[in-house]
Amino acid sequence: MKCCKLVIVLVLAMSFPFAAAEGQSEQSRQSQQSYNPSLAFAMGMIQLSHFKLWLAGNARNWPLAEYELLQTKTNLQNTKTLFPNVPEADTSAISQSAEDFRDVLKAKDGAKFDTAFRKFTSECNSCHEKRGREFIKIRVPVISPLMTSPLSNQLFVPTPPSPARRLHSGM
Repeated sequence: MKCCKLVIVLVLAMSFPFAAAEGQSEQSRQSQQSYNPSLAFAMGMIQLSHFKLWLAGNARNWPLAEYELLQTKTNLQNTKTLFPNVPEADTSAISQSAEDFRDVLKAKDGAKFDTAFRKFTSECNSCHEKRGREFIKIRVPVISPLMTSPLSNQLFVPTPPSPARRLHSGM
């Protein structure tokens, strides 16, 4: 009987650290799942995506511009999803404009890009006005502040394919 009690005590003692660690892990998961960024943070990410899209398109780096457009569309959708009951977060109209923008990028036409980007930017401002945030004005960058911006660590100019890539791609 003493041996049985000893075994039970040992099993309980050995399982305690695992149970405690499991409880902490569950608490950690819950705190990670409950974090939601602020609407201002989400909109700041959209503004950053907007800027990077302009840089890529201005450099006529079409693959990067397509990638940045995808990031912009994702940020627009995330904002709408994270804040479903906040009218200021309804980015539906801008999301449609971003979808139309994709066709312009596929055409690889600089003049069409410039026109579409101005329209896209105007729709951002129109949304701000409709939501009572007319004091937030987004604009097409006038000059590239790339060398002094936080984005100066990313190259936006397209690079030609390497000789090895040309062989494999049939060029």
